[in-house]
Amino acid sequence: MMKCEIIHDLLPLYCDGLCSEASKQEIEAHVVQCEKCRACLAEMKEETPVPSLSQESETEARVLQGVKKKFSRGCRRAVLIAVAVMLIFSIVLAGAADVPQPVSYTDGLVTAELAVDEVIDLYYHGGSYDSFHGFSREVDGRNAVFLYFDRTLRSDVMPDREGHLCIGNGLLTDFETATYQVDRQVDAVYYLVGDYLQLPGLAQAEFEQAVADAVLLWER
Repeated sequence: MMKCEIIHDLLPLYCDGLCSEASKQEIEAHVVQCEKCRACLAEMKEETPVPSLSQESETEARVLQGVKKKFSRGCRRAVLIAVAVMLIFSIVLAGAADVPQPVSYTDGLVTAELAVDEVIDLYYHGGSYDSFHGFSREVDGRNAVFLYFDRTLRSDVMPDREGHLCIGNGLLTDFETATYQVDRQVDAVYYLVGDYLQLPGLAQAEFEQAVADAVLLWER
């Protein structure tokens, strides 16, 4: 059995739970028989401080925990807001990319020529376009075709192309984006930006006034 001096040296480790299992058993067996060492152990246990936070430390801990929670909530909120803004921006951009904008006429924008088969060939020189619009109507006793091109943000980033339209056999088409039915006998072709849903239904006098600024592209 260990001597009391050795037991006294080991008691602090025993109280802190740091001694080996063999030493622990030896100490427990010794203090059962030794009143002096048993009293020393009891005294050490009473003096061993119980870890506790002071009121000030507890307050600081609660404050830090609250700040951490607020910071975490703030980060999550900021991330959610950023994601929402990016989503809205993407939706708006995607929608705006397909909003058509009429192409105003400039010199040389469209050229026209009559082929040997009586087909009127029209060539668009304004770069890429999204689509075009057209209809036919009698003006001053002649059958006229009116048309204009439009573009979008999406079409603006596409490679430039030379649009080719044909008027023949009662059709106006570019073979890609649109085809319109027109008079089989066409005497003139005009470029005119306007409301092509409303224009064909106007009274003759009102219609001729509305197309007064149309640019003549070709006439027979």
